[in-house]
Amino acid sequence: MSNGKKISDFVLSAMNNFLDNENYVGQMARDEDVKQLTNGSWLKDAAVIDDISNRNGAWDVSMIFANYKNPLQLMMKKITRCYSQQRAMAAAFYIRKEAAKDIRGTLTVSINDLNLCYN
Repeated sequence: MSNGKKISDFVLSAMNNFLDNENYVGQMARDEDVKQLTNGSWLKDAAVIDDISNRNGAWDVSMIFANYKNPLQLMMKKITRCYSQQRAMAAAFYIRKEAAKDIRGTLTVSINDLNLCYN
């Protein structure tokens, strides 16, 4: 008797697509590959999330812009570097507050919006 597991056809095709995409590493991007970066109209519908990380003794402040209609569409921009955690937290707070101004109110993205399957 065999105790081997069988990979579903869907997973197998996804793995093959991933391996096919490896052929494109190091090549120039096509226009449709960078459409999200050139078409910035989705940024007006973006939730702003601040990220503070400690790197080499300094605190990097980055802003993550996530489309609240499509949470997987996001862009991360490094804003500044601070040398104390309190200054980094203050800078992140004020930059996020200014970047997130919207007449509709605060736009948010939740982990539940991603419909993750932990299987």
